[in-house]
Amino acid sequence: MSALHELFKHTADAVFGIDGNRHVRFWNKGCEKLLGFSSQRAIGRSCAELLCGEDLQGNKVCGPQCSIAEFFDVQTPNSNFDLVLKPESSTPVIVNVGSYYTGKSDQKNNNDVCVFHSMRQVNCHQLIRRLSNDSCTAEKDNEKIHKLSKREYEILRLLPSGVVTRDMADQLDISPATVRNHVKNIFAKLEVRSRAEAITYAMHQGII
Repeated sequence: MSALHELFKHTADAVFGIDGNRHVRFWNKGCEKLLGFSSQRAIGRSCAELLCGEDLQGNKVCGPQCSIAEFFDVQTPNSNFDLVLKPESSTPVIVNVGSYYTGKSDQKNNNDVCVFHSMRQVNCHQLIRRLSNDSCTAEKDNEKIHKLSKREYEILRLLPSGVVTRDMADQLDISPATVRNHVKNIFAKLEVRSRAEAITYAMHQGII
């Protein structure tokens, strides 16, 4: 099992992975909490059946004609998107979804997962604020990346490999405490709260 798989397994974010047939092959505790399905109930079922997602205009997204999955059928990364989910025995929730295509060489180590999707719940205030700033999102993303120091950039590129802090310190010839400080600074500059979110952000920016 890959280091990326282990990272998503232990992150607080809701993350699930699907195979080429769009069946769930990975379902972490965050997904269980968000949607109410245990991993035993989720594994093997189609993601469309579990998510029943709609866009913000009420149009059905999850299904045989999933427009999101089509991006990955041609191995083209898409940007984060908002989705309205209908959890079991709960009111609908709005989540922001980030996606990562693993590539054929990594799929065997990832239990045949070809795409990981990370989901983070957003409230109405956050949603309105983000939608109102869509026009300058790309510019702000570039500004965030440029804030990183050379060393922070190096460490960000190492995160997907799953290298632990001590090994990363040895590789860069710095102390583990310095690595932890750099990671903390990366989170602050990119405005993320976990390694999984930092990795997803960096992937969408074409950094890793």
